[in-house]
Amino acid sequence: MNQGWPAEAKTELDGWVLRRNRGVTKRANSVLPASAPFDLERALDYVENLYQAHGITPSFHISPAVQPADLDERLEARGYAVQAPTLVQCAEVADLLDRLPDGPVEVNISSAPDDAWMDAWWRIDGHGGADEQATAREILDRSRALYATVPSTGPVKAIGRLALVDDWAGLYCLAVDERYRRQGLAQAVMRALLQQATTLGVRRTFLQVVVANEPARALYDRLGFLTVSRYHYRVKG
Repeated sequence: MNQGWPAEAKTELDGWVLRRNRGVTKRANSVLPASAPFDLERALDYVENLYQAHGITPSFHISPAVQPADLDERLEARGYAVQAPTLVQCAEVADLLDRLPDGPVEVNISSAPDDAWMDAWWRIDGHGGADEQATAREILDRSRALYATVPSTGPVKAIGRLALVDDWAGLYCLAVDERYRRQGLAQAVMRALLQQATTLGVRRTFLQVVVANEPARALYDRLGFLTVSRYHYRVKG
Protein backbone atom coordinates (compact mmCIF):
# COMPACT_ATOMS: atom_id res chain seq x y z
CA MET A 1 0.00 0.00 0.00
CA ASN A 2 2.86 2.33 0.76
CA GLN A 3 4.30 1.77 -2.72
CA GLY A 4 0.96 2.44 -4.37
CA TRP A 5 0.67 5.90 -2.77
CA PRO A 6 4.24 7.18 -2.34
CA ALA A 7 5.04 10.34 -0.41
CA GLU A 8 7.29 13.11 -1.66
CA ALA A 9 9.79 12.64 1.18
CA LYS A 10 10.44 10.07 3.85
CA THR A 11 12.81 9.90 6.79
CA GLU A 12 13.93 6.61 8.36
CA LEU A 13 13.92 6.73 12.14
CA ASP A 14 15.09 3.56 13.88
CA GLY A 15 12.53 1.36 12.07
CA TRP A 16 9.83 4.01 11.53
CA VAL A 17 9.16 5.64 8.17
CA LEU A 18 8.18 9.31 8.48
CA ARG A 19 6.25 10.20 5.31
CA ARG A 20 5.76 13.82 4.25
CA ASN A 21 3.89 15.30 1.32
CA ARG A 22 3.09 18.93 2.13
CA GLY A 23 0.11 17.86 4.21
CA VAL A 24 -1.95 16.35 1.36
CA THR A 25 -3.61 13.03 2.36
CA LYS A 26 -2.99 11.20 5.63
CA ARG A 27 -1.48 8.22 3.81
CA ALA A 28 1.41 10.37 2.60
CA ASN A 29 1.77 12.41 5.80
CA SER A 30 1.92 9.86 8.59
CA VAL A 31 4.42 7.64 10.34
CA LEU A 32 4.56 3.99 9.27
CA PRO A 33 5.82 2.33 12.49
CA ALA A 34 7.32 -0.87 11.08
CA SER A 35 9.61 -1.70 14.01
CA ALA A 36 10.14 -0.39 17.51
CA PRO A 37 12.66 2.42 18.06
CA PHE A 38 15.17 2.01 20.87
CA ASP A 39 14.03 5.17 22.70
CA LEU A 40 10.28 5.61 22.12
CA GLU A 41 9.80 8.97 23.85
CA ARG A 42 12.74 10.47 22.02
CA ALA A 43 11.39 9.13 18.72
CA LEU A 44 7.96 10.65 19.41
CA ASP A 45 9.53 14.01 20.18
CA TYR A 46 11.50 13.84 16.93
CA VAL A 47 8.37 13.04 14.90
CA GLU A 48 6.43 15.92 16.39
CA ASN A 49 9.24 18.41 15.88
CA LEU A 50 9.86 17.28 12.27
CA TYR A 51 6.22 17.35 11.21
CA GLN A 52 5.49 20.65 12.90
CA ALA A 53 8.57 22.18 11.25
CA HIS A 54 7.01 21.25 7.87
CA GLY A 55 3.55 22.53 8.84
CA ILE A 56 2.11 19.00 9.07
CA THR A 57 -0.01 17.68 11.93
CA PRO A 58 1.82 14.70 13.50
CA SER A 59 -0.01 11.48 12.57
CA PHE A 60 0.62 7.74 12.89
CA HIS A 61 -0.69 4.85 10.79
CA ILE A 62 -1.80 2.25 13.37
CA SER A 63 -2.35 -1.35 12.25
CA PRO A 64 -2.08 -4.77 13.98
CA ALA A 65 1.57 -4.83 12.87
CA VAL A 66 2.43 -1.58 14.67
CA GLN A 67 5.69 -1.47 16.62
CA PRO A 68 5.93 -1.16 19.53
CA ALA A 69 2.71 -3.10 20.13
CA ASP A 70 1.42 -0.58 22.71
CA LEU A 71 2.04 2.47 20.50
CA ASP A 72 -1.69 3.14 20.10
CA GLU A 73 -2.14 3.46 23.86
CA ARG A 74 1.02 5.54 24.21
CA LEU A 75 -0.22 7.97 21.58
CA GLU A 76 -3.64 8.22 23.21
CA ALA A 77 -1.97 9.19 26.48
CA ARG A 78 -0.02 11.81 24.57
CA GLY A 79 -3.21 13.46 23.26
CA TYR A 80 -3.55 11.78 19.85
CA ALA A 81 -7.11 11.11 18.64
CA VAL A 82 -8.38 8.28 16.43
CA GLN A 83 -9.33 9.20 12.86
CA ALA A 84 -10.56 7.28 9.80
CA PRO A 85 -10.83 3.64 10.94
CA THR A 86 -10.23 1.69 7.72
CA LEU A 87 -10.48 -1.90 6.48
CA VAL A 88 -7.86 -3.48 4.21
CA GLN A 89 -9.47 -5.95 1.81
CA CYS A 90 -8.05 -8.33 -0.80
CA ALA A 91 -9.32 -10.54 -3.62
CA GLU A 92 -8.07 -12.63 -6.52
CA VAL A 93 -8.44 -10.75 -9.81
CA ALA A 94 -9.86 -13.83 -11.59
CA ASP A 95 -12.60 -14.17 -8.97
CA LEU A 96 -13.54 -10.52 -9.29
CA LEU A 97 -13.77 -10.68 -13.08
CA ASP A 98 -16.12 -13.65 -12.72
CA ARG A 99 -18.44 -11.58 -10.51
CA LEU A 100 -18.25 -8.16 -12.19
CA PRO A 101 -20.93 -7.68 -14.88
CA ASP A 102 -19.72 -7.24 -18.45
CA GLY A 103 -21.95 -4.37 -19.54
CA PRO A 104 -21.97 -1.84 -22.36
CA VAL A 105 -20.39 1.02 -20.41
CA GLU A 106 -17.59 2.74 -22.33
CA VAL A 107 -14.43 2.97 -20.20
CA ASN A 108 -11.16 4.56 -21.30
CA ILE A 109 -7.94 3.19 -19.75
CA SER A 110 -4.70 5.17 -19.73
CA SER A 111 -1.35 5.03 -17.96
CA ALA A 112 -1.51 8.58 -16.61
CA PRO A 113 -4.25 10.88 -15.29
CA ASP A 114 -5.23 13.60 -17.75
CA ASP A 115 -6.74 16.93 -16.74
CA ALA A 116 -10.32 15.67 -17.14
CA TRP A 117 -9.60 12.72 -14.83
CA MET A 118 -7.98 14.96 -12.22
CA ASP A 119 -10.74 17.54 -12.35
CA ALA A 120 -13.38 14.83 -11.93
CA TRP A 121 -11.57 13.26 -8.99
CA TRP A 122 -11.16 16.59 -7.25
CA ARG A 123 -14.76 17.60 -7.95
CA ILE A 124 -16.17 14.33 -6.56
CA ASP A 125 -13.76 13.45 -3.79
CA GLY A 126 -11.04 16.08 -3.47
CA HIS A 127 -10.08 18.03 -0.37
CA GLY A 128 -8.64 21.48 -0.85
CA GLY A 129 -7.96 23.88 -3.68
CA ALA A 130 -5.75 24.05 -6.75
CA ASP A 131 -2.47 23.79 -4.81
CA GLU A 132 -3.61 20.64 -3.00
CA GLN A 133 -4.82 19.16 -6.27
CA ALA A 134 -1.42 19.73 -7.88
CA THR A 135 0.30 18.09 -4.90
CA ALA A 136 -2.07 15.11 -5.07
CA ARG A 137 -1.30 14.70 -8.76
CA GLU A 138 2.39 14.43 -7.93
CA ILE A 139 1.58 11.53 -5.58
CA LEU A 140 -0.21 9.71 -8.39
CA ASP A 141 2.62 10.31 -10.83
CA ARG A 142 5.22 8.71 -8.54
CA SER A 143 4.00 5.15 -9.02
CA ARG A 144 2.99 2.96 -11.94
CA ALA A 145 -0.78 2.80 -12.34
CA LEU A 146 -3.77 2.53 -14.67
CA TYR A 147 -6.47 5.19 -14.86
CA ALA A 148 -10.08 4.66 -15.90
CA THR A 149 -12.50 7.32 -17.14
CA VAL A 150 -16.21 7.03 -18.00
CA PRO A 151 -16.92 7.97 -20.68
CA SER A 152 -13.85 8.52 -22.86
CA THR A 153 -15.27 11.81 -24.19
CA GLY A 154 -17.64 14.40 -22.77
CA PRO A 155 -18.40 15.11 -19.10
CA VAL A 156 -16.72 12.59 -16.80
CA LYS A 157 -19.16 10.44 -14.83
CA ALA A 158 -16.81 8.05 -13.04
CA ILE A 159 -13.10 7.44 -12.52
CA GLY A 160 -10.74 4.97 -10.87
CA ARG A 161 -7.06 4.23 -10.35
CA LEU A 162 -5.27 0.89 -10.10
CA ALA A 163 -1.74 1.13 -8.65
CA LEU A 164 0.56 -1.61 -9.96
CA VAL A 165 2.96 -3.12 -7.40
CA ASP A 166 4.64 -6.34 -8.62
CA ASP A 167 1.83 -8.87 -9.15
CA TRP A 168 -0.52 -6.86 -6.90
CA ALA A 169 -2.84 -4.02 -7.86
CA GLY A 170 -4.30 -1.47 -5.45
CA LEU A 171 -7.69 0.11 -6.12
CA TYR A 172 -7.68 3.84 -5.37
CA CYS A 173 -9.76 6.91 -6.24
CA LEU A 174 -12.90 5.01 -7.25
CA ALA A 175 -15.42 7.82 -7.57
CA VAL A 176 -18.76 8.31 -9.31
CA ASP A 177 -20.47 11.66 -9.84
CA GLU A 178 -23.53 11.69 -7.57
CA ARG A 179 -25.78 12.40 -10.57
CA TYR A 180 -24.82 9.04 -12.13
CA ARG A 181 -24.73 6.69 -9.18
CA ARG A 182 -26.57 3.33 -9.00
CA GLN A 183 -25.97 2.75 -12.71
CA GLY A 184 -23.17 0.20 -12.37
CA LEU A 185 -20.42 2.66 -13.28
CA ALA A 186 -18.17 1.76 -10.34
CA GLN A 187 -18.30 -1.91 -11.32
CA ALA A 188 -17.61 -1.05 -14.96
CA VAL A 189 -14.54 0.95 -13.92
CA MET A 190 -13.26 -1.89 -11.75
CA ARG A 191 -13.79 -4.48 -14.47
CA ALA A 192 -11.99 -2.44 -17.13
CA LEU A 193 -9.03 -1.74 -14.85
CA LEU A 194 -8.69 -5.36 -13.75
CA GLN A 195 -8.99 -6.71 -17.28
CA GLN A 196 -6.17 -4.46 -18.38
CA ALA A 197 -4.13 -5.40 -15.31
CA THR A 198 -4.30 -9.11 -16.13
CA THR A 199 -2.34 -8.43 -19.33
CA LEU A 200 0.44 -7.06 -17.09
CA GLY A 201 0.67 -10.14 -14.87
CA VAL A 202 -1.47 -8.89 -11.98
CA ARG A 203 -3.16 -11.69 -10.01
CA ARG A 204 -4.31 -10.11 -6.75
CA THR A 205 -5.79 -6.79 -5.73
CA PHE A 206 -6.19 -4.83 -2.51
CA LEU A 207 -8.18 -1.81 -1.43
CA GLN A 208 -8.69 0.36 1.62
CA VAL A 209 -12.23 1.32 2.59
CA VAL A 210 -13.23 3.57 5.48
CA VAL A 211 -15.40 1.66 7.96
CA ALA A 212 -18.10 4.33 7.83
CA ASN A 213 -18.47 4.03 4.03
CA GLU A 214 -21.29 1.49 4.10
CA PRO A 215 -22.28 1.67 0.39
CA ALA A 216 -18.72 0.93 -0.75
CA ARG A 217 -18.33 -1.85 1.80
CA ALA A 218 -21.57 -3.46 0.62
CA LEU A 219 -20.31 -3.44 -3.00
CA TYR A 220 -16.95 -4.93 -2.08
CA ASP A 221 -18.61 -7.62 0.05
CA ARG A 222 -20.85 -8.62 -2.86
CA LEU A 223 -17.82 -8.92 -5.11
CA GLY A 224 -16.02 -11.23 -2.68
CA PHE A 225 -13.40 -8.96 -1.14
CA LEU A 226 -12.21 -10.29 2.22
CA THR A 227 -11.01 -8.14 5.11
CA VAL A 228 -7.41 -9.11 5.90
CA SER A 229 -6.41 -6.23 8.16
CA ARG A 230 -7.44 -2.82 9.39
CA TYR A 231 -5.87 0.43 10.49
CA HIS A 232 -6.66 3.87 11.80
CA TYR A 233 -4.73 7.07 12.26
CA ARG A 234 -3.67 8.63 15.52
CA VAL A 235 -3.56 12.39 14.98
CA LYS A 236 -2.18 14.87 17.48
CA GLY A 237 -4.87 17.12 18.93
